[in-house]
Amino acid sequence: MKVLLLHPEDALGQSHPGQHWDLVVDIGRAPGGTYQRWSRQAECPVISIHDYAEETEDLYRLRQLLRFGSGRVTDRCGIDWWEMLSLEIVSDLHHLMLIHRLSKELDAGCELYTTRPHLLSTALQRLLDSRLTTLENGFQSVIRRAKHSRNVFLHLDAAQVLQVIEDKFDGKHSIRRRFTRRRQTSTGKPVILLPSAYINVTRTALSYAGLLPDHQFLLVHTRGNAKLSWLPGNVRAASLTPYFVPSNKKETAGLIESWHSLQKQLVGCAEEFDTADGVGLLGRVAALLPWGIALRDAWSQFFQSENVTACLSADDSNAPSSIPLILAKKRGLPALACHHGALNYVMAIKANHAEFYLAKSEMERDYLKRTCHVAAEKLVIVVPSGAHPMPLPRPARRSAPWLVFFSEPYQSYGWRSDEVYRDLLPRLRGLAQACGLKLVFKLHPFDSVKGYRRMLRRLIPTHAGQIEVLAGPPSDQLWNDTRLALTVQSSTALECTARNIPVFLCAWLRDSYSGYVHQYLRFGVGHLLESSEQIASIPALLATEDGESFEQQGARRTVDPVDFARLLSGTSHTLPVASGA
Repeated sequence: MKVLLLHPEDALGQSHPGQHWDLVVDIGRAPGGTYQRWSRQAECPVISIHDYAEETEDLYRLRQLLRFGSGRVTDRCGIDWWEMLSLEIVSDLHHLMLIHRLSKELDAGCELYTTRPHLLSTALQRLLDSRLTTLENGFQSVIRRAKHSRNVFLHLDAAQVLQVIEDKFDGKHSIRRRFTRRRQTSTGKPVILLPSAYINVTRTALSYAGLLPDHQFLLVHTRGNAKLSWLPGNVRAASLTPYFVPSNKKETAGLIESWHSLQKQLVGCAEEFDTADGVGLLGRVAALLPWGIALRDAWSQFFQSENVTACLSADDSNAPSSIPLILAKKRGLPALACHHGALNYVMAIKANHAEFYLAKSEMERDYLKRTCHVAAEKLVIVVPSGAHPMPLPRPARRSAPWLVFFSEPYQSYGWRSDEVYRDLLPRLRGLAQACGLKLVFKLHPFDSVKGYRRMLRRLIPTHAGQIEVLAGPPSDQLWNDTRLALTVQSSTALECTARNIPVFLCAWLRDSYSGYVHQYLRFGVGHLLESSEQIASIPALLATEDGESFEQQGARRTVDPVDFARLLSGTSHTLPVASGA
C-alpha cells in the first residue's frame, strides 16, 4: 500500500502527478469539495488527518497528558515551567494524537511518501516502522524556502514584519532594552496591572478598566503588537522591555536539567509522549525555558518598581500575560483573569491560577463550567464596558447595505486558506448579488489588508476590486451598515446577535477540538450552516429571522461595578451576588 502524506503548504497537483497512490492523507485541512476533486484527480481516497479528531474529547485527553508533568519543573517563584511551556506545543501534541489514530488503520510496513519533511510524517514512519520517502529534493527545498520567505513578507504590513523579526531574533529583549527607557515611577501611586501581548487582549483589558473610571490601571505591553494609540483617562501604558535583565545562568541550567529528567519520565507515561520525544517535539520545551525565565525576571523587576495592587490578565493562556498573574498571586495580590474572545478552550487543558475568572456572559460561564470543568466558585460574570450595544430595530437593519464576512486565522486551525476561499468566494459573491448587498471582508487582527488583497487578486482577479477589505477594530459605521454577517466561530457572532444582525456560522470550517460552534447554538447565537452549499439558502432564512438578542441573555447574572471593584481590591473572597440571578 502506497500512502502519500501531503504537507499543508503543498497542493496535490504539485506532488509527482505521474505516481499512483492508494491513499493520500492531507496533514492540513480543506473543505470537502477540495477532497472530492483531489480524489478524482488521484484516483484514490484523499482524507485529512483532522478527520480523526474527536472534538472536545481530545481536550480531555490533552489535559490528562499534560498532568503527567505537573509539579516536576518548578522554580523559586513557584512557576511550573512544564505547565507554562507545554501550552506552546499542545497543538502539535494534538496532531500526534491524530497520527496515532491513523496509524492503527494502516498496515505496518506500508510504503510512506511525503511531499516534504514534516513532524507528522516522521511520527507515522516511527509508528509503522516503515520506510519514508521524501519527494522534494534539495534544490526544490531551497527554492521553496526562498519563495515562502518572500510570500510571508508580501502578505504582511510593515508593523507585522517588524513584530515577526523582534519575536524571532530578540525574544529576550536583549537588543530592544538597550534603546528603551523605564517610565518614571517616582509617584508611587497604586495601579492595577493589565498585562498584554496582543491587541485583542489590550482591548478587552481596557473594556474592563472602563467599568471603574475612579481606579488607576497600568497597561504593560510585552510586544509592540499590543499597543494602542488611544487610552482612556484612567489607564497609562508602559513597555515591559526596559525591565528585562540578564538571567541567572546557574538557575537556568538547573531548570533545564530538571526538564531533561522529566522528559525521560514522560516518555514512559504515554505513547504520545514517546512519539513526541522521538520526533523532537519535547526538545522544544527546553529551548523555550530561557525565554520564559527572561520574561519572569522582567516581570519580577516590574513588580519591584511599581506599586501594583492587583492584576487582571485578559490572556492567562499565554506566557507573557500569565506569568504576571502567577507572580501577583504569589505576592498576595488579587489575581483575576478573563479571556479576550468569546470562549477559551485552553481552560479545559490548563490549571487556573486566578482567584476569580471573569466570564463576559452566561454562555461563557456555562462553557467554562460544563466543558472546561472550571470550579463554579471561581467563576463570576462581569460584562465589560461597551458590551451593551443598542441594537437597530429590524426594519432599519433591513436597509443596511453590507454583507460582511468576518475572517478568522484559519491556518491556526490547520486549514488551507486558499482552498477555504476558493470554495467561499463564489458563494459569497452570489449571496451578495442575490441580496443586493456589497460584499465586505472584516479582517481578524492576525490578518493584513495587503495579504487579503493579494489573495483576492489571485483567486478572483476579475472581481477582486468589487470587495471591500477592512482592518482595525469594528467601527460604528461597520455595525450600522451590516445587513447580515457570516463567520465561523469568531466572537463577532455575539456582537452581531446583540445588534440584531443576522449572523450565520460556517460550521464546516470550525476547528476540530473546541466545541465553540455547539456552544453558540446552545445559547441561540447565530444560524448554523453545515456546508458551503447552504449559503444559497440564506435569503430564505432571513425571511424567518426572529429571537431575543444575546446581550439580553448574557447580562442577566452580571455583577455591578462596585462588586467588581471589591474583587480587585481583595476585600471580597466570595462571589458577589449577581444582579438578575
